[in-house]
Amino acid sequence: MSEKKNNPLIIGHRGALDEAPEHTLKGFKRAIDLDPDFIEFDVHETQDGKLIVIHGDDILRRMGIELNIGQMTLKELKKIKLEEGERIPELKEIIELAKGKVSLLCEIKTRGISGEVLDLLREENVVDSTIIQSFYVDVLLSLRESDPNIKLGWIVPITEEYIPEWDKRKELIQRVIESKFPYIVTRFKNIDVEFVKFAHKHGLQVFAYTINTKRTMRKMIDLGVDGLIVNSISKAREVLNQLNLE
Repeated sequence: MSEKKNNPLIIGHRGALDEAPEHTLKGFKRAIDLDPDFIEFDVHETQDGKLIVIHGDDILRRMGIELNIGQMTLKELKKIKLEEGERIPELKEIIELAKGKVSLLCEIKTRGISGEVLDLLREENVVDSTIIQSFYVDVLLSLRESDPNIKLGWIVPITEEYIPEWDKRKELIQRVIESKFPYIVTRFKNIDVEFVKFAHKHGLQVFAYTINTKRTMRKMIDLGVDGLIVNSISKAREVLNQLNLE
């Protein structure tokens, strides 16, 4: 038996990835128009200490740039033309765009910037509407030390691999429980009935990534997953409507 169906959160992966360029103002504007519960994005720091929203150095490689994000200034990075003429946005721009309209699932991709991210969230008064996630447990522990009330999610495993063995997946869940983070974030392939039941038994909310098909969305909903990190907000909304969960 699966968990009782809930009304999972719809989380737009990197904005509205299937309809607009990822991690851009245009993409996040489109995502907000589609009315998800959260938008998800990745945060890095430039050479001159500015917080920007971009997946990683892989984006620079696509542009033929061999330098890493941390080796380039904001001015240099802003010169890069992304799809449809878009530019790399600052975290502050995304927060200002989203504030009061949608909640934030903010992934910290670089160690050493968590304090600056938290300071900006506080400055913009969006801490309560933000969940911070990371692969790095030390980043999450540092954030909790700074603010015991901040909502945190641990992305496991750090390799992003599929883990078929239940005992190994159970061990991952136990690590999140022991660290007292309220959210566990993992690849949807790692999630089954046992995973959700064990996580929920110990008070964890389960977020699944990255979901592209309606079939997988339905499966995750049937399992009782709490958050769907999706490339198509429209598909997720359609599936929820069909299942009469809204």
